[in-house]
Amino acid sequence: MDASRLADALQIWHPRLLIIPASDADAVVGSSWTRKQVMGHLIDSAANNHQRFIRLQSGDLANFPPYDPDIWVERGVYAGNSWTNVVTLWHLYNVQLVHVITGIRAEALTNRWVDQNVDLAFLVHDYVDHMVGHLKEVA
Repeated sequence: MDASRLADALQIWHPRLLIIPASDADAVVGSSWTRKQVMGHLIDSAANNHQRFIRLQSGDLANFPPYDPDIWVERGVYAGNSWTNVVTLWHLYNVQLVHVITGIRAEALTNRWVDQNVDLAFLVHDYVDHMVGHLKEVA
């Protein structure tokens, strides 16, 4: 299941992130975001998907609140935080998500986010893929 994929990704990427010098954390990578802001985006993604993972276990849902990544990154003020704090928060939040994903009952994996026409299994799998894609951008 994807809990082990997420746990494996954390083991691989967490040490790689910690060795990036704080002076490099404010460098723009890939998009218009800095390394720190990309990691902030991954924290925001964890927060939004945490809600989805928990709520969809109770059944199909029509929608969730909209999520604008640029607004979240800006309002999260990640640029003003330390690299170590941002990486630590990302890591610990995802450690919790490993537990959440591990606890999802098999029958709940087919519960649907109706507006997006996806099920919980897809969301969990896509979450890990999305995260790893951004980590490759950062490290």
